[in-house]
Amino acid sequence: MPVRAVSLVLAMLPMAASAVELVGKTMPPYPPGLRDVGGSCLSDSADPAHVCDFSIGLLADAGADPGAEPVLRYVVAGRMAGREGPLALWKITDAQAYPKVEKGYFWQAGSCRVDKVDDAKVIAVVRQGAEEEYLADVAWARRLDLKSGKFSVLDPTRVDCVNEGYGEP
Repeated sequence: MPVRAVSLVLAMLPMAASAVELVGKTMPPYPPGLRDVGGSCLSDSADPAHVCDFSIGLLADAGADPGAEPVLRYVVAGRMAGREGPLALWKITDAQAYPKVEKGYFWQAGSCRVDKVDDAKVIAVVRQGAEEEYLADVAWARRLDLKSGKFSVLDPTRVDCVNEGYGEP
């Protein structure tokens, strides 16, 4: 294996190990150095009381400038573990390092499709655009299996996401 490839693999190991360490924890509180920056609620029930039984969330560096774009580190899957007042507590069932992507790509959860079929369990990293109703330049995509609580890899060519800015001037 070329030295550069070995260096790349070794550079990724600490992040992968940290992602594994998140699994099984109940959050918040978030581990030192991390903060929640958003996500999406999911359910396998039509009952409004269960609308947020599961979640896909994003964790970013906590020390970054609050006015700057967050430095995303992990995509996490969680199962509702209770509440502390108005705050939802999540038992983390899976965690993956947020992918390294080119500028212009952003995460999107809850508004993507697989093979043109809506699937709220998909999170994708897509290039934003203003001219199309669906964004199909997908760099990375995962689907959360609610039963196992684990992410599965999706072929990005099968995924597109609603362009939330479509039709705006």
